[in-house]
Amino acid sequence: MHRITASALALGLGLAALTGCAVSITDEKDAAGPLPSPTDATSVEAVTDDPRPEVIAPPAPDASDAAEAPSNLRTRDEAISLADTTVACTPGLVIADDGKVVRVEGACDDVTVSGFATVVVLDDVSRLTVKGDGIVVYAQQVGDLAVSGDVNTILWRGSAPRLDDTGVATTSVRDER
Repeated sequence: MHRITASALALGLGLAALTGCAVSITDEKDAAGPLPSPTDATSVEAVTDDPRPEVIAPPAPDASDAAEAPSNLRTRDEAISLADTTVACTPGLVIADDGKVVRVEGACDDVTVSGFATVVVLDDVSRLTVKGDGIVVYAQQVGDLAVSGDVNTILWRGSAPRLDDTGVATTSVRDER
């Protein structure tokens, strides 16, 4: 009978450990109140002499907080220095060079970037279309921006473009670096 009880106890403790449950033993003098839970990400309880815990909510996002360029990306000037190819802007320019860094010089009416893992550095563009995956575009000014595909990043300076985003995990932010 002891074997069955010991086995059941060991099995129960093993299951509790695997499921992330915690078991604790407290003394009566330690049972003054609950401690903050490290797994509760939505609120924090402050432990005080007051039996009613004070709930401190995370700060609300401030409207003046602007998204920043991802820190893992190079600056525009660094991207220009790494360009594999430099081309002049032509009407209806399409860039489909997988895994390349392309510098486009001059103002453009319409540019399409497609493919995979391409980096493009533009000056001013009236309409930019990004269709591909893992594309990074640096632009001075963008009028209209249409993005599809996965994990594309568009960094622009100047005023915000009109955005049509049907992609997944798109980042479109003002580059102030």
